[in-house]
Amino acid sequence: MKSILINSETQEVKEVTLENVLTDSYNAIGNECGMVQIGDYINDCDTLMVDEEGYFKQGLKGFFYGDNFYYGNAVIWGCDYETGESIDCKCSVEEISGLVRFVDERNAEIIRERILNQPTFMYFG
Repeated sequence: MKSILINSETQEVKEVTLENVLTDSYNAIGNECGMVQIGDYINDCDTLMVDEEGYFKQGLKGFFYGDNFYYGNAVIWGCDYETGESIDCKCSVEEISGLVRFVDERNAEIIRERILNQPTFMYFG
């Protein structure tokens, strides 16, 4: 399956092929990723997947996709929202490269700490 890897370590965005979507995503994201979660939806057809426990790991670099910060690496999958099946992503490396801003390890750590130390608000309506 055609996918896109956002590699914060090497600061590159590149096309990758995932044969086994989950296993290959864990390996591509690296850093002992054991579970992925949706980080963002792209153009109503693709999904940015990140390490669910990424913020609890230390010593990683990160990136902004639009206004959202992600710690570590990410993989973009295509999604057929009618069937729920993973498919080739429709976005291009060039499109994603234009929306990604990489952050070095020092600044990524500062941003990660701020995110983890935000007060949590509960709303009961």
